[in-house]
Parts: sequence; structure tokens; C-alpha cells
Amino acid sequence: MAIYLMDKTYRINTTGGAASARVVVAGAATGQCALPAAANAGKILGVTVTSQPEIGRGISVRKAGIAEVVAAASIAPGSPVNIADATGRIKAVNESAGTKVQCLGFAETGATTAGDIVEVFISIHERTA
Repeated sequence: MAIYLMDKTYRINTTGGAASARVVVAGAATGQCALPAAANAGKILGVTVTSQPEIGRGISVRKAGIAEVVAAASIAPGSPVNIADATGRIKAVNESAGTKVQCLGFAETGATTAGDIVEVFISIHERTA
């Protein structure tokens, strides 16, 4: 179950908007968010808790607490997670040793396959694999 702690509204700056339960990053201007350009993207803002199909419109983003996020692959509970792809799905951190990792937080529940919903304790930080 998702737990609200802090949500903020941003304007989505991605053509086609964004679905709920996706990780978003800082957009081009203040007050904007966007889907990430690639895996392990930086400037994480949080997880969308609403959907918004139109560019330039408001979307609610969970910045703190527990949020539901779409998995890109299997994830074990307790695993640190980061951005898996340009659609804002997540994966267990698996970067090569020495790589800077942009971590969203830690999986509270697990996933067995792509598309599963994972509850994530949001703890945005950078770490070295």
C-alpha cells in the first residue's frame, strides 16, 4: 500500500505525458519534470502518482514516503532500485563496480516479471556500485 508523505505537482515536459507509477527527473525549466532519457538517469524528482497524457499539464509526484512503481524486471524485496529505462520503470541496482548509481530507494515488495508493481521506500541518493 502506497503511503503519502510528500507529493508535489510539476508540469510534465515529455511529449505524450507520463503514466502513474513512473520515475521522473527534473525537466528543462523550474517546475517541470520529464521521463528519464535513459537508465540510471540523474536528477530524480520522484514517482508519478497520477497520469497526465498532455505535455505542459500538471502531474503529482511523490517525493517522500512509499510509492508504487512499475518494475522492468524481477526485483527482490529490500533491493536498492534505480531507473531501468526511458519509460521510468525501475530495476534492482546492477551497475558495474565503480559506476555512480542514481538510486531511487529500496524495494519494500518484490517483482517477478516486467510490469509488476513494486512498493518502494523513496530514499533518493547517489552511490557507487
